[in-house]
Amino acid sequence: MTSRTGPHDDVAETAVVPQPLGDEGLLSPVELALVGNYLASAQAENTRKSYARDMRAWAAWCAGRSLSSVLPADPLTVAAWLATMADEGRGTSYIARRLAALNDAHRSAGHLPPGDSEGVRRTMAGIRRTAARAGHRPRRARAVDTATVRALVEDLPPTLGGTRDRCLILVGYALGLRASDLCALRIEDLTPAGHGGLDVLVRFSKTDQDGAGETLALAEGVREVTCPVRAVRAWLAALAEQGVTSGPLFRSVGKGRTQRLGTTALTTRSVDLVLERAAGRAGVSTTGLSPHSLRRGFATTAYAQGVSEKEISRTGRWKSLVVRTYDASSRWADPASGSLGL
Repeated sequence: MTSRTGPHDDVAETAVVPQPLGDEGLLSPVELALVGNYLASAQAENTRKSYARDMRAWAAWCAGRSLSSVLPADPLTVAAWLATMADEGRGTSYIARRLAALNDAHRSAGHLPPGDSEGVRRTMAGIRRTAARAGHRPRRARAVDTATVRALVEDLPPTLGGTRDRCLILVGYALGLRASDLCALRIEDLTPAGHGGLDVLVRFSKTDQDGAGETLALAEGVREVTCPVRAVRAWLAALAEQGVTSGPLFRSVGKGRTQRLGTTALTTRSVDLVLERAAGRAGVSTTGLSPHSLRRGFATTAYAQGVSEKEISRTGRWKSLVVRTYDASSRWADPASGSLGL
């Protein structure tokens, strides 16, 4: 199999050639750099990183078969790539994301995305149907309850790292934040509010790519050691002692006695590691445990406590009321089948 060009290549190539501007000819390097900066800002950083990994995987797969990975890609080659991943046991969401990365690279370069071709569409549809027939279901993070969260944080050491981890876990659970939300928080996003609580500004999120932002209410807890507001204040005080009063809220902490603070925000993988370490210390099972466990746990626990779905969805920034899909037991709260009079 070799990469082939299509009938749209001449049109696509002319779309990305810089055009003359006034008497000075082509756009200047500074102007082109400005365009590049804004193009990069069109996607979240985590999306860009994921897509970059996916494109490296595409290039490596092609190289291993002496195929060209140069864009535009041959749709038949793309279909074979997808089929190979499915045959290796990769999940449909994983395969779909890799195709999305390749489609995005094509659009950015002015090419038609391979995912729009009939062959690739049918291949992807066949992968989904095959997975469904085999009984494959998306893996879901296990929801943690308040008792589990207490266990995760109660025995954390009073060190710089332990103070950060307690704050991260409690804030993530109390506000139903995604790992990416936690990593994006900045010190200046936290401001005192009424009733002893804090206003927490979530600038960007998965469902808010334009950055409209949402301010969430972080209320005080009933126990000192597990109160999210006290945990935030303790972490802010620890940061201030290190001379840090702005920038990323959650950042790396060095190992050893010095425990030096990093300057950049934690990655989502680091949030995974924080949970794994806390679970190991507390004797909590790590099966199905992930940062999303905090978000699911927030939804299910709040629902069980009688909080309205509207309020849960507002805090969690869900576009639709998805709480019932998070809590399997809620289907028995008021089952429709019980109202049929059978």
